[in-house]
Amino acid sequence: MPRLIRCRDAPNFNPQNTPDPIVMPNPKFSPVESVEVQLNALRNNDEPWLNHGIQTAYEFAADAGGMERSRYFGFSKDLYHLDHFLGMFGNMCGELINSQSHAVLESGELAEEPGSVAVRVEVVGPTGRQGRYDFKMVKKEFGRKAGSWMTKSLLKAEETA
Repeated sequence: MPRLIRCRDAPNFNPQNTPDPIVMPNPKFSPVESVEVQLNALRNNDEPWLNHGIQTAYEFAADAGGMERSRYFGFSKDLYHLDHFLGMFGNMCGELINSQSHAVLESGELAEEPGSVAVRVEVVGPTGRQGRYDFKMVKKEFGRKAGSWMTKSLLKAEETA
């Protein structure tokens, strides 16, 4: 016979109920500084709490929390909830999580998209594998993050051995 779970046996917390990340988007940050904040948080992903680094990247995602579909990962995806972002980030950008090191290789305005800035980084992942990623940064126009450089997309550029 199945055991009934009484209310007092159920967890009394929501694992998604965490405070804002240590560093939030800020209009004072340049596009490169906004990328650095994310990479530094991702380097120690689970400090000071579980998935803090990915949560930081989510807060810097231009389309996070909106009802519109996003192309953050290069294809149409719902980023309405952090849950929708967590698993996909690990699958698409795993080398960024708990990486050994990172370096900004170049940054500059995108000619085809005025107001957008591309930031290319090289990362040495936790296993020593290197990868390059392109952050496409845009300024948030509305809301509590207005004026902040946010990540419109994060795509793997190329792979090296």
